[in-house]
Amino acid sequence: MATYSAVFSHVPSTWFPQSPAPPPPHKPPWLILHSTCLPYATTTHAYDPRSDAWIEVPRPPIEYISALKSSHSSFLYMLSPSRFSFSFDPLNFNWHHVNPPLVWRSDPIVARVGNAVVIAGGGCDFEDDPLAVEIYDLNTRAWRTCDSMPGNLRDSAASPWLSVTATAEKLIVTEKESGLTHWFDPETKTWSEPLFLTPGQPVNSYNIGCTNNGLILVGRCIIQNVERVKVWRVGGEDFECEEIGEMPPEYVEKLRSESFEDCSIDIRVAGNTIYVYNNNTWDTEEVVGCELTAGGGCRWWCVRNAVARERMIAHRLVFTCSEIGIEELQRAMRRR
Repeated sequence: MATYSAVFSHVPSTWFPQSPAPPPPHKPPWLILHSTCLPYATTTHAYDPRSDAWIEVPRPPIEYISALKSSHSSFLYMLSPSRFSFSFDPLNFNWHHVNPPLVWRSDPIVARVGNAVVIAGGGCDFEDDPLAVEIYDLNTRAWRTCDSMPGNLRDSAASPWLSVTATAEKLIVTEKESGLTHWFDPETKTWSEPLFLTPGQPVNSYNIGCTNNGLILVGRCIIQNVERVKVWRVGGEDFECEEIGEMPPEYVEKLRSESFEDCSIDIRVAGNTIYVYNNNTWDTEEVVGCELTAGGGCRWWCVRNAVARERMIAHRLVFTCSEIGIEELQRAMRRR
């Protein structure tokens, strides 16, 4: 079996209890909300945790080729049979427009790993491999084919069923329902052996992300008929899970969808901050923020959706998360 220490080193087993608190005084990553209404008109709002305020971000026009989608962190993309467009700078000002991959896919996983953009799974035609993997090299501006995704992901090899994150060297995918996990190395074009994330209690929604200190798992649990959302730090050669925090119950309640009365979650992660939201993105009223503290625990707060009152037919929200510097803000303000 491949060694997983190549992806993350062991994490010390130390943590302290957490309690609800306002946003921390320093500047954690910003949550960015892209509000799209057909036919593809988009406004962008950025949430600054330091001031607990949203600002509308002026942005250059986007040449739309399909619906806007987000992957991990700050990665935005659009994929059509004729073109692949993507952006990964903090405020998504710069777009790359390239030829599409050879295999047409309806709902692949898409991620930037170092100088490569990986498109995997999501194949929809009988003559195409539903597990096909292709890499776009940002240096050579060319596509490369790779080993297909592992066969045990055949029934879940599409973005709705997989949680995705990336380091500078590896793409990591986890089945949201089972915790089955593989990582992919674009340099060797190979996939790891399988393993399961095992937090030691029943989890029915696995969501992974990369913080400054390594891999984390945010899981939705039903324990004694009570819905809970917990955070684990993941480390070691076998991806051991160490619980470091639990979302306060009143914040779990805020994540429920008014339309579906459930708490189907997704996350965006940057730095040591996690934003948790209901992935019924047309009905997201509030987002819950979580800072992983230096003491090893969690600090929680709640963010009101900036465009919650602007619901319209065909209204869709796309979330990203980035560490925003003064240069990015100055550039945005110059576009007013």
